[in-house]
Amino acid sequence: MANNLSPAEVTRYSYQIALSEWGREAQERLKASRVLIAGAGGLGSVVALYLLATGVGALRLVDDSRIALADLNHSPLYRERDLGKAKAATAERRLKEINPFVTVEGQSKTLTESNLKRLASGCNLLIDAGQEKPAGSLLNLAAIRHRLPLIHARVGAMDGCVTTFWPGLGPCFACVLKEAPPSPDAALMGPLPGIMGALLAWEALRILGGLGPALLGRMLVFKGRWFHFREESLKPNPTCPLCQHLWS
Repeated sequence: MANNLSPAEVTRYSYQIALSEWGREAQERLKASRVLIAGAGGLGSVVALYLLATGVGALRLVDDSRIALADLNHSPLYRERDLGKAKAATAERRLKEINPFVTVEGQSKTLTESNLKRLASGCNLLIDAGQEKPAGSLLNLAAIRHRLPLIHARVGAMDGCVTTFWPGLGPCFACVLKEAPPSPDAALMGPLPGIMGALLAWEALRILGGLGPALLGRMLVFKGRWFHFREESLKPNPTCPLCQHLWS
């Protein structure tokens, strides 16, 4: 793969290039990648920060909501002066300040069937970062159509989960999950999106860097009250109306 890292980027990421399982080729793969993140709240903020800091080529964040006081508890990108502003636009501005080498697009809109194709265009990875809307189901359609990996994460109160769907290689979103309904209790422990967002970013880097997914067919569940992790096995549904054709 051609070397297209600038001297400043080489210095910035030299600690990664020195890792035995993460060399220049992995870093170049990451730099050539484009990621769509649905949700710019706590999870979206954390995964965007880590991907940005590690050197992903481009990020596209989609979120139609505005910053509320509760977001300051768990979203590291936002400040009190940002209250009432669009999350996607504010996240774009803040992320560009942190790493000017990364292309960041903030899309202040709802993910819909009509704009899904355009928003997912050119992306190598899709991330469902906990939006309380049918983002998971819509991203699943793009994942099936283009056979893309889709990392899904959810947080609530003191608990969280993360898994990877990759239609044709493992189950799709529709095989095992239904869209989570909005929680009547918006309370959320501040560090929880940080914990799950870091795991989400770790899985994203594995996929984009060529190490392969670790959570395909596995859901990692975190129970914060007891500080306990457990796993659930996820299998493709042979009669899934959306992805069964990929297995024939």
